[in-house]
Amino acid sequence: MKKLLIGIIILLIAGFIGYKYVYQSHRDIQGEEAAFTVNAIELAKEFADSPDESSKKYLNKTIIVTGQLTEIEPNAVMLSEAAYCSFDTNHSISDTTLNSSYTIKARCIGYDELLEVIKLDQASVIK
Repeated sequence: MKKLLIGIIILLIAGFIGYKYVYQSHRDIQGEEAAFTVNAIELAKEFADSPDESSKKYLNKTIIVTGQLTEIEPNAVMLSEAAYCSFDTNHSISDTTLNSSYTIKARCIGYDELLEVIKLDQASVIK
């Protein structure tokens, strides 16, 4: 009986720890200090040339990316055809701002080799 009670307590503690790990709060990317400030084209070139080293350097880090706005979607923008930045909420960027210079702060989540673009999420517009 004592072993059963200890087993149940261990399972409850493991379940609680697992729950806290899975449902941990999101990072506040806008509140974090950026680890790097780079140009979108240079960043994509760096990933294309040395993907392993670039992944170690940028992956899951908060970065500031600059470039020309080349595509606008409801919850995302493309900078210089090299960095795809997705927002958590809608941003009011109109089509009239295409080809203007933008600076985005976001978390780097990887490089899409098929499309040859950097993927960024939790983005916010600095400019």
